[in-house]
Amino acid sequence: MILNGRPKFIFQSHLHFPWLTNVQHVQPLKCLPDANQSDWPRPLESNDKFDNNLTVVIVTARPEFKRLPSTLAGLICHLDFRRITEVLFLVPPSDVNLLEPYLSSKQIKYYPWPIKLLSDDILLKHIHTNSYRLQMMFKLVLAQIIQTEYYLILDSDCLALWPIHVEQLLYKENENVSSYKALYQIEGKSGHETWWSESEGLLQIKLEACGSTNPHLLDTMGVTPSILSRTISLRTLCRLQKLYGDKFFLNKMANWALWRLLFGRMWTEYTLYYLTARCTKIFDKYHFHYKTLSSLNSLPRLNLYGLSIWSLNDWTSNNQNRLVEFINMGLKWRRKEINEANGQAIIDKSVDTHSLFSVLQGRHNVDPKLYHQLFYPLYIRYLKQQNHTEKLVKILDKMCEKLIVE
Repeated sequence: MILNGRPKFIFQSHLHFPWLTNVQHVQPLKCLPDANQSDWPRPLESNDKFDNNLTVVIVTARPEFKRLPSTLAGLICHLDFRRITEVLFLVPPSDVNLLEPYLSSKQIKYYPWPIKLLSDDILLKHIHTNSYRLQMMFKLVLAQIIQTEYYLILDSDCLALWPIHVEQLLYKENENVSSYKALYQIEGKSGHETWWSESEGLLQIKLEACGSTNPHLLDTMGVTPSILSRTISLRTLCRLQKLYGDKFFLNKMANWALWRLLFGRMWTEYTLYYLTARCTKIFDKYHFHYKTLSSLNSLPRLNLYGLSIWSLNDWTSNNQNRLVEFINMGLKWRRKEINEANGQAIIDKSVDTHSLFSVLQGRHNVDPKLYHQLFYPLYIRYLKQQNHTEKLVKILDKMCEKLIVE
């Protein structure tokens, strides 16, 4: 995530001294040689993996907590509980106590899905490390503890606009096929060429050497929100572990070409992920896009994100009105699903494509309180009209009182 060419920092700022940087994984990364691709070790398979369910993960920290009431309210309205294994909040250990009052064992029973608050030091121990790179590392390292094959990664600025059903995000071609594929967002490379070149450098590969005849025209996958495969995330880390050693590969990620960060050049988790999946030729095994499906397929045409606020220039009255309209349309449709189908999916055939989320960035430009004031009341009004939501509304309102500081 970039704002005017600069990274967005969600963790507390700490000086990054490359010679003092120390990032170590807590969970052992177990990789095995691949007989067909010796340069790309594969992760040790787990027996507790479920590929028909989805885990939702929000990677956040104190500077972003003021966004959480709207983000969480949107998910409560739109995220269907069916086939959701759990919703995880991953936060720094010093910030856990700030969210505990709203995600404690007494509170979580009121949410529509299992929910858990995790301290990020169960995954990484780190000092003197760039905040943005930490955030990206966590999105890959999370795969070590996820119990499902697929996990939906969200940031605090991802606002749900439309009903979210796992059955529309994970697709199985037919009953004779055992495994599912996850929806991905198509995005071109042209807007972020430097991210791809830096990621190729870190992985020590070239995408054209992996089978793409014209990498500059190749459609790739988009930024957060995104659905990642645990297998591909771990294989990305296994490649880096092989290249730089188990004790040093995370430090290599943290310190990679720091001076070029000033010019917007950086690796990202999704570019590393996509390059790994393409070079190991497993991307199409784990992902699909509605454009690649048969016209006879019954899945709706969905994008993971659509109209978004990436900078102050996007925060126009026209875009504000459009987002309010999209939110109200989505809530109206969700109410229809609840009233007519007990909350199960009803496909809207009147519109060609729906976007599930909007990304409300602009942390240094648009005050998040403006987002909250405009969008949060729409979700709360909807929730107050539903059954058995009184406790949830109180939890959300208390969260607002404490986390959205005037």
